[in-house]
This record gives sequence, structure tokens and C-alpha cells, in this order.
Amino acid sequence: MDPNLILGSAAVAFIVATTFMLALRPLAFSVGLIDAPGGRKLHVGDIPITGGIAMFLGIFAGLSFLPIPGNVLLSMFIASLVLVVIGALDDRFHISAAARLLSQVVAVLLMFFGARLSLADIGDPFGTGILWTGQFSLIFTMLVFVSMINAYNFVDGADGLAGSLSLVGLLSVAAVCGVFHPTGALALAVAAATAGFLLFNFPSIYNRPVRAFMGDAGSTLLGFTLAWVTLTASQGPDRLISPVHCLWFSAIPIFDFFTCFVRRLVKGKAPFAPGRDHFHHILMRGGFGVRQTLGILTGLQ
Repeated sequence: MDPNLILGSAAVAFIVATTFMLALRPLAFSVGLIDAPGGRKLHVGDIPITGGIAMFLGIFAGLSFLPIPGNVLLSMFIASLVLVVIGALDDRFHISAAARLLSQVVAVLLMFFGARLSLADIGDPFGTGILWTGQFSLIFTMLVFVSMINAYNFVDGADGLAGSLSLVGLLSVAAVCGVFHPTGALALAVAAATAGFLLFNFPSIYNRPVRAFMGDAGSTLLGFTLAWVTLTASQGPDRLISPVHCLWFSAIPIFDFFTCFVRRLVKGKAPFAPGRDHFHHILMRGGFGVRQTLGILTGLQ
């Protein structure tokens, strides 16, 4: 792939995401797309929730420069749009968990049938040969994607955390695949848009006047995108990595998601209900600050 296209794609993704982080800020205040402090939310002042929309625009502005098959790009665009729209509505109006889950199912179906991307096998985790999913391919694909989407949604509870963990995962995929490979170039473009968002979300004194959150629109988008690129890299005859190894690209969000899920079920609580039992909450209750918690979890990832 042409290096100029790859660099141009990443540059456009970064610039567009950064530009819309600023441009959407007044609109967020006017329509009430803000996160107010109180309850579990300990930040100071009303914070715009513009990250998901800005990253979405940056990602697809960047991807338009890459030679991605039309059906793949269109499927990814529509599926991502569904997640971002429903996520933004949830950020503004707090819609039901059932509606959010339905949007995730729709997004996976669009990918499965539109891009013909699925989890056909899970590799050779037991050393007994490749385990094929066969007629249960759609079910396994759905479970993986819904888990990944919600894992990043769960971990988005501290400044810079979901974005930084996503950035590590995306850059790792790009490194494994190689940036000249289509999947690596795609991951790099998404990483660039994520970096543009982090300029406004990283816990720093320098960005406080323009601090913004990604919201459910952003966390579900990043979870879906990371699942997409890792699945692309791990399936088919030209796979670049085993499917079971792909779990490590999102290890911290996945472990956090299933730990909270099981803990809440054991206690008889709704597994998708908000709570303060995530890794970052535990670290902060142990005396670590936001930046220290971010450094520990990002370093582990």
C-alpha cells in the first residue's frame, strides 16, 4: 500500500477528529449533550460529550483515503453510525439497556452480512487443532463483539482511560499487521482519531478549559472497531495472528468487564447496571490518583 495514502489517512483522521472536538463543543452545550457532576461523577463543571461523534467523523474521513472494498467500508460505516447515534441518544436521554443492546446486535448483523466478516474459528487454544465455529459462527461472532463493545463501555470511567487503552490496542494491531497491510493501515487511522480525542480527554492541567468526554457513543465505537480489526487480522487463510492471541489487545477492558459481570451476578445485581466496582474505582479507593490509575492500567495493557 502507498505510504502516502497511509500517512495521509492517519493525518486526516487526526485533524478531522481534533477539529470536530472543538467545533461540536458549543453545539453540545446548546442541546444538553453534557455530563454534569453529581452521584458517581466526580468531575468539576459540565463537560461536553462530543468525543464519540468527533472520532466517528475522523475515522471515516481518514478511511476514505484507503483502498478498502466498498461493501466493507459501507458496512463498517453504517454499523458504526448505528452505535454512535444510539450512544449519543443514551448520553443525552439515558435510554434503556435493551435499546442499547439491540443497537449492538444490529451493528454486528450489518458487519456479518454486509462485510462477510465473522469468527469462523477460534484458533488452536488447546493444542488439539483449529476449533471451527461452523453453523454457530454468527452466535460466536455476536458474543465476541457484544462483549468487546460493552468492555470498553465499562472501562470508560476515568479521564483518558478508555482512549489510552484503545490507543495501545490499535497501535499494537498496526504493529503486528504492519502499517502497509490494509488492516494495519485501518488500525492506524482509528488510532490517529483516538489520539485527536485524547488531546481533550487526557487528565492534564493544560486541556481543562476544553475537556471533553467520549460518552457511550465513543466507547461503543472503539470497542466495535477494535473487535473489527482484530477479527480481520485473525481470520481467513492469510491471517496474521491467532484469534486467541487477539484477547491480549484488549486485555484490561475484557478482564474488567467479566470480573464486574460475574461479581454482580453473584451479588444478585443487574450485570449492566452502573457501579463503582471497576479496576479504576478499586485503585482510586486504594489511594491512587486519576493520573496514577491511568498510568497503572495503561502500563499493564
